[in-house]
Amino acid sequence: MLILHGVYRWWPKRVGFRNDYCLSCEGPRRAIATRTFDVGHIFWVPLIPVGFWKHWACSACRRDPHRNPKTRRSFKWIGLICLLLLSGMFWTVPIDESVRVLGWVLRIGPLAGAAALLYQLLHTPKDPSLKERLAALPPASDTVCPFCGNPLLAGERWSCPACGGVRY
Repeated sequence: MLILHGVYRWWPKRVGFRNDYCLSCEGPRRAIATRTFDVGHIFWVPLIPVGFWKHWACSACRRDPHRNPKTRRSFKWIGLICLLLLSGMFWTVPIDESVRVLGWVLRIGPLAGAAALLYQLLHTPKDPSLKERLAALPPASDTVCPFCGNPLLAGERWSCPACGGVRY
């Protein structure tokens, strides 16, 4: 049974900004915080009010700056093990004359894929962690609100008196 579900994000309001490292863009970018009222839905019918949430988005690509679009190395190692097991399974099955070519393709294909994946895993360097990348970035030092152009007021956090934007 197929159940369509998701989240509606109502009443978006920009509430903050910061210097950030976007993993999708692979570079330092400005991130913008948007506060929304989130409501869970099933079959497009809003049912479950979740409350007010703050969502960060990259100013260049509009994605979550800390969500990594790449496949994690642990999943690649699991894929390598699965390819080796699949290849071993096909090597244990005898080949009939009717499926001779397909049998050899199914024996050699996963093995070749496992070899290519192993080469890629051993020869690509590990990327620096997000924590290391963020440590290299300077904090935001704006004195003017990027949303409305008014000067920011100093305090515990620099904030805009006109629109309520906060510098993080």
